[in-house]
Amino acid sequence: MMQRLVFIDADGTLIDDNQQVPDSARTALADAADAGHRLVLCTGRSKPEVYPWIWDLGFRGLVSSNGAYGEMDGKPIFDERIAQADVAELGAWFDSNGIPCFWTTPDAVYSVRGFIDLFQTSDTDGKPITGDWSAYLRQIGPYVRTDAPTTSNKATFFIPADSGVRLVDMQERFGSRFCIVPGSLPQKVAETGELTALGMDKSVGARKMTARLGFAPDTTIALGDSANDIAMLRSAGTGVAMGNGTAQAKEAADWVTAPIDENGLALAFEKLGLASV
Repeated sequence: MMQRLVFIDADGTLIDDNQQVPDSARTALADAADAGHRLVLCTGRSKPEVYPWIWDLGFRGLVSSNGAYGEMDGKPIFDERIAQADVAELGAWFDSNGIPCFWTTPDAVYSVRGFIDLFQTSDTDGKPITGDWSAYLRQIGPYVRTDAPTTSNKATFFIPADSGVRLVDMQERFGSRFCIVPGSLPQKVAETGELTALGMDKSVGARKMTARLGFAPDTTIALGDSANDIAMLRSAGTGVAMGNGTAQAKEAADWVTAPIDENGLALAFEKLGLASV
């Protein structure tokens, strides 16, 4: 069997809103790894936001922060940053518009404008982010800093309904200088967004990893569900969207599997010949 390089998104593809991985997905990942396929987590999360137990599922590589950072077997391969002056300018704009955000690097999460508070509300109905994110908060706790970073791989932000601005406003103002996509967080109201350096997305990181490992681009596989996965789904040899994915992600993919909570990853692996269900 030909060894395949498989890029797998985290939230909404591998991990559900309650930070759990379906048992069927765990089995499929283990079978694929045992068969010699190379599994790479390709996520919007930064390295500090990735649970250590992820590596026990068979993953060997990481492309994080929407393609800006990559490593294989724990060794860094690339690390693309937003410049210090740009971080300061964007931070001032977030501040002036009352927009909570956090910045990430491979070793820290900078919650300088209250973004993490959105995950901490005890009243589920009043919390703008859906699901139980307590495990996530425990994971990032040791990495959280309250000062502003100098440089960063990525910014994640939440635009409150009463802020007076929308994601499209930010895209019109900064879109010629940065890559800005709708966020993948399962929010109840308003909008979330993700910002990286201009031209930086998951497909860029995936291509760098593919070249580094010596795979033919047309043999790669990608699985995802949201806006930050679209470029990756289009550029992979085979792009698979989750049944719970956005309409745009499904349109970008070659085909669509079942939703995450209906064994979508495992069924995709079976169809791809990576594992049996």
